Formats: sequence, structure tokens, C-alpha cells
Amino acid sequence: MSFDLYFYKRKDSPLTEEQVAAYLTKNLAYNISDHERQWHYENPETGVYFLIDWNTPEDDQESVEIFDHFADYQNLNFSCSINFFRPRFFAYEIFPVIEKFISDLDLFVLDLQDATEPNYPKKFPAGYIQDEWIRHNDGVTLDHFANLNFEYLSAEKSGYLWQFQFQRDSIQNSLTEDLFVAGYFLLKSKEDGQLYTACVWPTHISIILPPVDFLIVKKQYKKLFRTIEETGLIAYDTVLDEFADEFEDYPHEIPNLKVFRNTGSGKIKKKFNALKLGKTVSEFGSGIGLDNFVNVRP
Repeated sequence: MSFDLYFYKRKDSPLTEEQVAAYLTKNLAYNISDHERQWHYENPETGVYFLIDWNTPEDDQESVEIFDHFADYQNLNFSCSINFFRPRFFAYEIFPVIEKFISDLDLFVLDLQDATEPNYPKKFPAGYIQDEWIRHNDGVTLDHFANLNFEYLSAEKSGYLWQFQFQRDSIQNSLTEDLFVAGYFLLKSKEDGQLYTACVWPTHISIILPPVDFLIVKKQYKKLFRTIEETGLIAYDTVLDEFADEFEDYPHEIPNLKVFRNTGSGKIKKKFNALKLGKTVSEFGSGIGLDNFVNVRP
């Protein structure tokens, strides 16, 4: 089930389908498609994806009456598909891309999901289609929640997760010191079936952390001439309490980030290796994809 948009131009516009295709090939980020008539946006950091297709013109009479009967607009045979049953942040990432595409090429949009009558290609206000997708997505998610057994994470929590993941690479690339910017994981608990956020903190490295439920702590130390490796979950707040003097606020437009700088002191290493680990990830539960949950429930 998807939300579909169809793109048009004014009949007096010189824009060609080939020019639209060239624009997408040049400008659409995260395109993983090697098909010359499809563009597949998929951001590996956020899990957000959508498709744009260059379609073969319809000759079916019913389709012609729906898509090709407009006096002032010509169908460019390009369409965009955004899946439903997804977190709301899909809209926050996708629709600014779509709106720029529309603006740059002076396109008009046929939105068959729009309740406005009559339905014809339009210029919609900024944010209108984004809000419409969110409304439809929430509605169909609630309608199918029980029978499709969705995973749930609050819109507030997942919105922060997306904001951080969307900027994670740019934060990492802007650093002038040796710090690792941790990435989010989602874990489903075997015990209560709820979703929890986590980041990995390996061997007390210098790190920037977003607020999460758990840290996946990885220890490595020597014992009786052997190297011991241990991994387990620890509550984020517990770690911040234990390292209260070492974690600092990291100034950024994304709030509540923390930074730990390893000074190389033996005291820090000893304190890190003394942390009491909880369950391993596999004991705790299982990983969930960043696109594999919803933000509403009955």
C-alpha cells in the first residue's frame, strides 16, 4: 500500500521527459537503482526510502481518462511512490526532496489521495503533501494495527532518532578531533515486547552519544596472559552516573548530545572495565530495522 504522486507540466512548457530523467540522475541523493527508468532513494543512515518511476504512456482508456484528459497540463509519465506503515520521519526526509524536485522543474502534481475536487494537477503549498501523507499513513496504520502486528515507537522518540541519524555523517565529517559519532540501534525486548534504543560504546573510546535507553558496552582486557572480550547492555543513565566527571554536553543544534574524551589515563580504563554488564544483545532481544515500526497505535 503506497501514497502515489504523478508529475505534469504546462502544455506550453519546453521541458522534456528526458530532461526530467537527467535531473533525477544528477540530483537525487542515495539512488541505488541501476535501472534507467527508475530512481530508488534509500538513505542507509535513516532507513528512509522511496521510488520515482518513468512510466510507459498508458493506452488503456480508463487510465487515459484519469491521467491524460487535462486541457492545460501534459503528463510527464513520472510518478513517485512512498510506502505507508512507516514512521512519520519518512515524511520529514522525503517531501523536502520532492518539493525541491517540483520547484526546480516547475512541475504540477496530480494527487489522487487529495480530497479536494475537482482533482487536477496543482501547485500545493509547502508542507501540504507531507502533512497529507502523515495523515493517511496514521489512518491506515491504525486500521491495520491489530492484524499486521506492527512494532511501535513514539513519534517523539523516533523523531529525535531520525534527526540524529540524518545528521550523523555530517557531524562526523565536521570533527577536528578524534571522536566517534555513535549510531542508533533498535532492540525489541524478549521480556516485554517493547522497542528500546541503543548505541555501541567499544573499549572506552572517545565518543559522541545521543540519549538512548541502553549502551552496548564492549570490553577488552588482559587476564592471565589472555585477552578477554565481553559485551553487554548497560542503562545509559547508569553509565552517565558512573562517568559523571568525564561526560560533557556536546554543543550542537541537536539537543542533549554527550561527549566522552578518553585521556588515556589508567583510572578511566579501570573504571570502564569495572562496569557491570547486563544481558548480551541476543539475550535481551532482537534488532529492528529503522524503517520497521510505526508511531501510532490504538
